[in-house]
Amino acid sequence: MDIEKKMNELYERIEKYSYYYYTRNESLISDVEFDKLLAELERLEEENPHLKREGSLTSQVGSSLKDSKFTKVKHKNPMLSLSNTYSTKDLEDFDGRVKRILGRDRKVDYALELKLDGVSISVHYERGKLTRAVTRGDGAVGEDVTENILQIASIPHYLKEEISMEVRGEIVLPLDEFKRLNDVRAQAGEEVFANPRNAASGTLKQLDATVVKERNLDCYFFFLVDGGSYGLEKHNESLEYLESLGIKTTGVCEVCSSIDELEERIAHWQERKEDLGYETDGMVIKINDTGLWEELGATTKSPRWAIAYKFPAKQVTTKLTGVTWQVGRTGKVTPVAELEEVEVSGSKVKRASLHNYDEILRKDIRVGDRVFIEKAAEIIPQVVKVVKEVRDGSEIEIELPTNCPVCNALLDNVEKSVDYVDAITFLGIEKVGEKKAKLLAEASGSIEKLMELELEELESIKTIGKRLAKAIYEYFRDEENIELIKTLKERGVSFSFDTDGVRKIDKREFAADPKLLAFVSKDDVVDIRCINDDCPSKLQTKIEYFVSRDAMNIDGLGTKIVEKFIELGKIKDVSDIYRLHEYRGELEQIDKMGEKSIENLLNSIEESKKRDYTKTLYALGIPHVGKFLAKLLATESKSLENLKNMTKDELLKVDGVGAKVAESVYSYLRNEAHLEMLDRLEGYGINYEMEASGEEGSERSKFAGKNFLFTGKLQHFGRSEIKEVIEDLGGTNLSGVSKKLDYLIVGEKAGSKLKKAQELGTVEILTEEEFLNLIKGGDTEASQEKQEEKAEEKPVAERKPEKLENKKLF
Repeated sequence: MDIEKKMNELYERIEKYSYYYYTRNESLISDVEFDKLLAELERLEEENPHLKREGSLTSQVGSSLKDSKFTKVKHKNPMLSLSNTYSTKDLEDFDGRVKRILGRDRKVDYALELKLDGVSISVHYERGKLTRAVTRGDGAVGEDVTENILQIASIPHYLKEEISMEVRGEIVLPLDEFKRLNDVRAQAGEEVFANPRNAASGTLKQLDATVVKERNLDCYFFFLVDGGSYGLEKHNESLEYLESLGIKTTGVCEVCSSIDELEERIAHWQERKEDLGYETDGMVIKINDTGLWEELGATTKSPRWAIAYKFPAKQVTTKLTGVTWQVGRTGKVTPVAELEEVEVSGSKVKRASLHNYDEILRKDIRVGDRVFIEKAAEIIPQVVKVVKEVRDGSEIEIELPTNCPVCNALLDNVEKSVDYVDAITFLGIEKVGEKKAKLLAEASGSIEKLMELELEELESIKTIGKRLAKAIYEYFRDEENIELIKTLKERGVSFSFDTDGVRKIDKREFAADPKLLAFVSKDDVVDIRCINDDCPSKLQTKIEYFVSRDAMNIDGLGTKIVEKFIELGKIKDVSDIYRLHEYRGELEQIDKMGEKSIENLLNSIEESKKRDYTKTLYALGIPHVGKFLAKLLATESKSLENLKNMTKDELLKVDGVGAKVAESVYSYLRNEAHLEMLDRLEGYGINYEMEASGEEGSERSKFAGKNFLFTGKLQHFGRSEIKEVIEDLGGTNLSGVSKKLDYLIVGEKAGSKLKKAQELGTVEILTEEEFLNLIKGGDTEASQEKQEEKAEEKPVAERKPEKLENKKLF
């Protein structure tokens, strides 16, 4: 492409993206991509200065103010932006540039701070009184937003001293407030904000100051202009001085003496960023000695004494080049987006989930679109938004397939229903997508039990984490949300594995509340399934499910091996895995496996025969039977033979099993092909009974038939660890206090479960030490004296909590 044409194209794109970002508070591309375009333009301008446009954004900071409705104010000291870096190598280069200017022998300490993702502001105080607040604007001129800034509670109107100064900070919208604001907007039928930064920017530009007050913005200050005139020679000291005047900072300013130390602390804060309560997109590194700032100087755009290190992006834009339809183990056909490769959260991504055809229609996703993809709360990248503003008419609508993409069999359309997993997903809990919803559903079994889970129990669920657990915990204790769930249940929405999904709810019933519309199953929405039992893709995913870590945990049986053995006709169902020792020669040829790898695989297959009955039942992949229901069914039936003999009515009597699950289990165990496969598995030595034989079996069944629950902070076990111990010894973990509960293990700061158990009167309450004694072989039945002794003790729930000091988050 001609250089001038290339530069003109970049000017147009950058100006468009900048306008949308700063003026309309909309992101059409990610920060990473914008910085790349800007860097490319800067390079071309340096190589071709005669082609550089006057007023190029490469020489400007922030936004144009031509459409501003606020009074424009010239900054006495320009508000420069920081150069961005995305790698530790760039930090080393920055350190090298600093030392080249100052001299190699000059000792340099760096101040490390959080980089908040908000709106920069300059606040002026005269004799201790706030007199003016100005946005960054284009760096030279900003907007006077004093009236709006006075509505932000965390910005003091008066300082603790009658002193004049200019301080700079970042206006942010706390994550909890962002969620509340979007909930309110959704209920009112208004467009929700894409992210907290856009919400903060849009709020600050409101002409009505009362709106600003209602939205509860926050502000953290990070810079005292001309700190040297106040006798402050170190940047960290200037922040401490601001705090002494009543000016809020993040409390994070760590002085590091080397790049290695900087990298270590950056990694620390990158791990903690999800727990901060507000959006942070990186760290800021400044020379701590402010006396060196003038010596280092600045470019027209950014200072040479500071740099911003950006964390890997959670959201990026890329081009959707196509859609692949994949077939799951039940035959369900789902779409996957094929993308131009891009880096998200530190990993290369070429594919992303589109969930289902309904999602494609809802978001109006087309081949050729620029799309935002995200890899934040979910492990699998998701397509979260289409950038429709950059469409050129060449995009192609995505059609629903009629034939299986693998075996070419005609697909069957199955009317879509909203099941328990869907119901949790549609509640709109922040960062709870389909994957997280499934984990929550399997951990609870019903919405009632999910709502009862304590914070520590939610934290113990795999991949949930502290921050998400807190959001879920608070969601189910909000009166509006409790009322919403009650309304949905009255309308027939399935909030447990006990009932079938709801079908074709009349949309008119939900018109009063937009939150409810997600639960409406449209007449034309379908799931598509391949009903060919011999479909290779269905068999492939069944095998992968069977050997997965949570099932039979067979290590070394990779995709290539499975594909080839299916192609050769050596694997026709999961039982054929236990014949792979007959095909050592083929194994060597397929994936160039060495003798040791083959031996490890065969040993892992042999070891899998010792898996307990619960894991075996889960591994079979019976439709609708996940880990939670597999545990319930295994505990109730004690053996596969007993389960085979259970009638539908008997299955329905199992707590947690509804009509759909009962029908699925009953039908699966009466299918001739399944029964023959189960017989073959039994012949290979697979365990179909709850209790194993011999001494090991006695140990593994020590807690058989006993139900456990724990509450409070445990000293000897992690949350997941104690659950595994109980299950390994044959016990069952319950999610709440009920008449079925045998033992409640109580740690420090026990919650409401202790009080409920005491009121019930039938639950044996154990300390952690007493539980350890049970494991070691102590008496499982407490003596009458011990029970009476416990009854005389003051209940843990009535003890006064420790007094909490008023400390900073950091």
